Amino acid sequence: MMIMMITTLKTLADVTERDRATIGGKAYNCARLRQAGFPVPDGIVFPADVSEREIHSLAADPWFDAQPSGALYAVRSSGIDEDGVGHSFAGIHETHLNVSRGELVEAVLVCRRSGRSEQAAAYRQSRHLEGGGAIGVFVQRMVPAATSGVAFTVNPVTSANELVINAAPGIGEALVSGQVDPDEYVVRKHDRAILSSRLGAANAIPVLTNGQITAIGEMLLGIEAHYAAPQDVEFCHDGRQFWIVQSRPITTAGAAPGTPAPRTLAPGTLAPGTLAPGTSAPDTSTQHPAPSTQHPDIEWTRANLAEVLPEQVSPQALYSFEVMLNEAQRQFMGKLLAPELGPIFKVFYGRMYMNLSQMRRVCRLIGSPAAGMLRSLGHSEQIRPEDEVGTRAPLKELLPLLPDIVRIGLKDARAEKLFIRHEHETEAALERLTSVRPESLTDQQLWDIYQWWISIVPQSMQIVFVMSNVLFRETMIKKACQLVGYPYEKLVYPQLAAGQRSVSSQQAIDLVGLAAVARQDHIVTRYLLENDGSFTDIASALAGTSFLTAFKGFLDQYGHRGRYESDWALPRLHENPAPALFAIREQLKGIAQDVQALAERQEADAARAWREFEARLTWWQRSTLLPMVRSMLRRLKRQYVWREKVRSNLTRILRHCREYHLALAARFVERGWLSQRDDYFLLLIEEIGEAIKDPAKGPGLQAIAERREAQRAAEAELHLPLHAHQSELPRLLRRPASVAASNGSLTGLCVSPGAVEAEVVVMRDPSEFASMKRGAILVTRATDPSWTPLFTLATGVIVEVGGMLSHASTIAREYGLPALANVKHATDLLKTGDRVRLDASGGRVTVLS
Repeated sequence: MMIMMITTLKTLADVTERDRATIGGKAYNCARLRQAGFPVPDGIVFPADVSEREIHSLAADPWFDAQPSGALYAVRSSGIDEDGVGHSFAGIHETHLNVSRGELVEAVLVCRRSGRSEQAAAYRQSRHLEGGGAIGVFVQRMVPAATSGVAFTVNPVTSANELVINAAPGIGEALVSGQVDPDEYVVRKHDRAILSSRLGAANAIPVLTNGQITAIGEMLLGIEAHYAAPQDVEFCHDGRQFWIVQSRPITTAGAAPGTPAPRTLAPGTLAPGTLAPGTSAPDTSTQHPAPSTQHPDIEWTRANLAEVLPEQVSPQALYSFEVMLNEAQRQFMGKLLAPELGPIFKVFYGRMYMNLSQMRRVCRLIGSPAAGMLRSLGHSEQIRPEDEVGTRAPLKELLPLLPDIVRIGLKDARAEKLFIRHEHETEAALERLTSVRPESLTDQQLWDIYQWWISIVPQSMQIVFVMSNVLFRETMIKKACQLVGYPYEKLVYPQLAAGQRSVSSQQAIDLVGLAAVARQDHIVTRYLLENDGSFTDIASALAGTSFLTAFKGFLDQYGHRGRYESDWALPRLHENPAPALFAIREQLKGIAQDVQALAERQEADAARAWREFEARLTWWQRSTLLPMVRSMLRRLKRQYVWREKVRSNLTRILRHCREYHLALAARFVERGWLSQRDDYFLLLIEEIGEAIKDPAKGPGLQAIAERREAQRAAEAELHLPLHAHQSELPRLLRRPASVAASNGSLTGLCVSPGAVEAEVVVMRDPSEFASMKRGAILVTRATDPSWTPLFTLATGVIVEVGGMLSHASTIAREYGLPALANVKHATDLLKTGDRVRLDASGGRVTVLS
């Protein structure tokens, strides 16, 4: 008689993300962990839709022929909606241990039927889960456990960010069901030190040795990092090693402080594999080398992000960007990102961080010294001696990565074509967004537009990554300058300042041009100089003037820019043009700036730098080295210009997306779902989508908004570092009470050369624009394009964070302002009114009075 085989049966090694919907969470998680290199017992899985007739052929599968004679198995239920965010079904579905090969069929059938039990039905009803309790089943080799345990990567009772390990002798069934009193160990994550221990009632000696506690602690941290979320892990020890038999998200209230509740966007908004904040990372484990179970203490930075994001981003934008940025980087970097190092972006305590450990890895893979990357981010103090040396990874490690390395290299080579295509795609997107008024659309139509936008963002963001890839060219130019003994900054900075301006610098130039228009009309001049600073009546007061026409054109071109413009909860310049009008007014108080003279001086400086550089070259170097440096510098300049334009284009689209959100927000207020418009931006995207799909959920949105506002208020008191290892974050939440005196001198990274003496104006937010004085040195933490009008008034710039690619650097160079970045604690050590000498070329600020 012919035996029917289950054609869809797979081993754990063969499971892919596509199988998740049919094999269930437990089986999928075990497969994913095994593929990532964690010690999970081997097994086979089959989906929930396999018929019982097919199940009877299970024991005849060839996989069992490869197992030892007499082997025993664990048969585990794997519910389709099990081990998900907020519902683990712990203890609800059946598990059978020590099952012989001849008993497998009956055990599998019992496990499948447990999904339709009264207990499972009651659990689903209490969690408002739909579906009929479909169950996948997976069969694993039974581990002869000498010790078993359950562990949590955050304390499930106190929410403390520490490991809690319960262990007892024998198999884990009695422990999980509460039949035995286990040993309990509380372990500090930073150094795996045992903070406390308690023996179980029946245990005379500890179940685990100190060495075993350290070993399982390392493994737990690796699993938490792999999923980028707190985990509830079941494990066992067979006398030789630990085995992981299950891992699921912690669904109790005890999430780690600062770890966001797991979020996802509405179904269909992103491609499969998208990382939702606080949930599992995309299943790329089959595409990467197996990681070590030794968990690295991930290194995080928000220096670059602090430039473009406010201290607290609206929850809606924050968690959406976490999803979109991780998906964009996953698509762009491919296997160059190591799964064991976790996501490239992650939110802690309401602030977005970037994974420096992943970036160090990429530097090592391509043979680039990490020091350059760290300096560009503003972390010079974190540079170790070994970071100055580029050591390429061994060929064995590089070979599997070559397709991704080649793909990224080709993108870099095609940067100009990609930029042109991006320009066309931007115009097409804008045409779609502006072809209809949001107020005329239904809720569902507004939602569909937003889903379309968020689906294209990860692909659009990749052009920013391409344009930001300047480290290789900068390194090559630096080597050439060192070879001939000419300062890198003296050659490169004048070339970046001269020629075509970036869109942000052009905004400053056009603003100065508006001041020239205003000077020609005494009505305009008087209005601007005498206004109280709100400029709310400008349309009526200046109707019919050439200035108002020109200013409207300025807003058409730059009105999408604004204060922390990446957060679509905040208004744009076209909604509140007061900062631009203030800058124009301040221009009128002094002599008109000669923009043409500035451009001519920059061109002359650039030409002189080339002549001096060429004078150092031998005849041979002029034929070989000089063309290479010219080509590299020409491309570097264009990349800086392209990058600013790409970021501007993305913000142009975001401006119109904000209008769609505002239309929905107004409706939610009209219906009484929210008390005020801005509460809308406290809601997460999926919460808005659920209310649109089911209006009965609308009245509950205000309570969600109030809880989230209370959480934001609590997190607002925290002062998070720009750089930290993950284990250090809890103890670094408070800024030191005082900053040590600077002995009259501060140092930083020169991003635009020159020197000037003037008083400083210290500002912590662009909303303080009215405190700026013409001729002062602007001192702040970081700048984005909303600060551009203030650059037209400054004679120099000092920022606490930022590198060569930062907004402050680009504008300062092109506008001819000396500028220093990475001046630590500048806003604390300098006070408005202090007179200083800013020697940007020398990297120093000296307080004169």
